[in-house]
Amino acid sequence: MRIGVVLPQVGADWQRVSDAAAHAEELGCESVWTIDHVLGFPPGRGILEAWTLMSAVAATTQHVEIGAQVLCQSFRNPALLAKMATTLDGVSGGRLRMLIGAGWFEQEYEAFGWEFPAAGVRVEELRDTLRILKGLLSPHEAFSYDGKRYSVSNAVNLPLPVQQPLPIEVGCAGDRMLGIVAREADGWNCPGAALPRLEDRLSVLDAALAKAGRSRSDLRLSVQIACAVGDDEAAQHPGLAMFSPQIGLVGSTDHAVQRAGEMLDEGFTDFNCVIPPGGRGRACLERLVNDVKPQLQG
Repeated sequence: MRIGVVLPQVGADWQRVSDAAAHAEELGCESVWTIDHVLGFPPGRGILEAWTLMSAVAATTQHVEIGAQVLCQSFRNPALLAKMATTLDGVSGGRLRMLIGAGWFEQEYEAFGWEFPAAGVRVEELRDTLRILKGLLSPHEAFSYDGKRYSVSNAVNLPLPVQQPLPIEVGCAGDRMLGIVAREADGWNCPGAALPRLEDRLSVLDAALAKAGRSRSDLRLSVQIACAVGDDEAAQHPGLAMFSPQIGLVGSTDHAVQRAGEMLDEGFTDFNCVIPPGGRGRACLERLVNDVKPQLQG
């Protein structure tokens, strides 16, 4: 069982982020995460930009993996994203988690001047992004790819990432996206909002994997999940509402052990936790690491 924590970002400043990352590392969490959005929830609260935070966290931590849940493929040209990933993997000493998605928050596309294409187009863009990343993050002399939405011509990305290969995971819930995961990705991240449909989503993924000649064991399975162990009041915080907290890591320690065990039985190894703000959230995370996780090891 590997535990990650989503860092404070909405309505936060760098000191809060830095303190949260340091707490997670000292506690023994395996990873820390940003969210790749440019509008806060609501917009008036503000939000810090994800990749800049990831770079700063990489320079101020030593051990935790660092990623975003999930990087929106629309925000950065995929070849530039490959260069950024390579650099950050080097800065962090091989600690980057590369987790990408197709994008969904139409309001921020409109506000910041990005075109918001139809879902099918965004799926095609994600597929091209995945292929370009794989080409440019792996050993190559000059990489070319002529995709339906994105292309590169004789691109060279040097130096290469520290991680070889650098796994590329996808966060999604739709059928078409799960098909891409099955055929081409190294891992799947289940969004918290999709947890009520997890059994069905796993069925779709399994069918797509079988068609591709693969199985769940070929993927790193992670889940975005609410964590409020031992604090029923904190579990009701509005910041957790969109992550299906009622079926998250909540309630008593025994209940959280049971819930995490169910997910482990399905093949999930990574629990990327959204916690309540402030000291109560840190206490919930400490209970997960110190009281829940030891009962599920070995």
